[in-house]
Amino acid sequence: MSITEDLKPLFYPESVAVIGASSNPDKVGNIILGVLKKTVKNLYPVHPKAEEILGLKVFNKIEDLPDNISMAVVTISASQTVEAVRSCAEKGIQIIVIVSGGFGEIGGEGTALEKELVSIHKEYGIRLLGPNSLGIFLPETGLDTIFVEHGDKALSGGGGIAFITQSGSVGTEALGLASNTGFGMRAFVGVGNKVDLTETDFLNYFAEDKETNCIAFYSESIDDGKIFLEKAREVSKKKAIVILKAGRTEAGQSAVSSHTGKLAGSDKVVSGAFRQYGIQRAYDEEEICDASKSLSMLPIPDGNKVAVITAAGGYGVMCTDYIEQKDAGIKLHLAEFSEKTTKKLNEVNLSFASTKNPVDITASAGDEIYVDTLEAVLKDEGVDIVICLTFFTPPAITNDLVKKISNKALEFNKPVITFAQYGPYTNKYLKEFYDLGMVGFSSVYRTVRAARFLVERSDILKTFGEDNE
Repeated sequence: MSITEDLKPLFYPESVAVIGASSNPDKVGNIILGVLKKTVKNLYPVHPKAEEILGLKVFNKIEDLPDNISMAVVTISASQTVEAVRSCAEKGIQIIVIVSGGFGEIGGEGTALEKELVSIHKEYGIRLLGPNSLGIFLPETGLDTIFVEHGDKALSGGGGIAFITQSGSVGTEALGLASNTGFGMRAFVGVGNKVDLTETDFLNYFAEDKETNCIAFYSESIDDGKIFLEKAREVSKKKAIVILKAGRTEAGQSAVSSHTGKLAGSDKVVSGAFRQYGIQRAYDEEEICDASKSLSMLPIPDGNKVAVITAAGGYGVMCTDYIEQKDAGIKLHLAEFSEKTTKKLNEVNLSFASTKNPVDITASAGDEIYVDTLEAVLKDEGVDIVICLTFFTPPAITNDLVKKISNKALEFNKPVITFAQYGPYTNKYLKEFYDLGMVGFSSVYRTVRAARFLVERSDILKTFGEDNE
């Protein structure tokens, strides 16, 4: 059976049992049951004494459940989980999501319980996600096993990013923040302690998923590293792969061991391997969201020449410094405009504007100057990427600027990354850009950093593309 068929019951279950369902609204079993009730038609709560929870008939034992249940979500204590998983396996349930903690991450007895889960997996051939996992969230269908706040309403539009995380909190907090300005998520997967399903399984699954165009991982340890890397090199020819690998320092590696019960490898080896196999690396929770959002939504540039448009000269100077920074890894350079472009810029701008790169259209400019300037630099063959620093305080700027810039940018197959700041309304404007198909950030540094990820992806495609095998 292929991994796509193997994991279909996880992402598209026809029926779900909740082991440890509860009538107490503060309990995980109640929260998950309530969320699943919104989208799963055939939902079966299991509790040893209750008769009804949330209007659903309760089954007192796993053995009493109907046959052919697709998936079970286990929410009970670690000490009870092992026997519950065995009962689910004997019942023929295809895949089990274990959100319960108290296993390998605490050592001792927890490690012993985790080994028992591995034995059950091998004996019955069932698939296990977790333990210590938040489970999954699929915005497309609303399927959701996450019992903490995770920006689900903001993420409900879906998108092309599969986000696989070893830490539930890193995933939910990062995505919750990213969703404030728009984040196109295809799926969220919390792998937890990985007694069975690992990042490699989900790399294989989302490699085949037509709706996924970027695969992002938060990882503290990578199981079967060689197999993962070989698959990543193959997948990277078609889809971007970004990894936030934690545990970079000696102290950090020690923290990984106490968090997951697993060892992490040398950071220098990790970085070298990522470069060698076409993986892009992020270093914090903000960066992985920014990178995956940009790689998922924007065209990949042909080169590294950047044009900057600004209505505030100081921001243009800061942007230039970040672009030309020599120690930032992936190199960017300010584009040199052609004579034709320079002539056009002088025609469409005010006489006191600076039409060299960065183009300072000044605070006296209105919407049309922004748009005409953007069109002029996008037409220049020497420009690979455009950074458009947008401001809404100048008197001639209207609220239509977002729509006008977006419409013009999307006429071209070049990445346009926007920057916006407008006090408490900053996120509002960035979200409007996102809704129109644009990527934008609230800091110049993050905007330029996004351009570096795009250029790095361009280099990967040139190195690992189909024609270079």
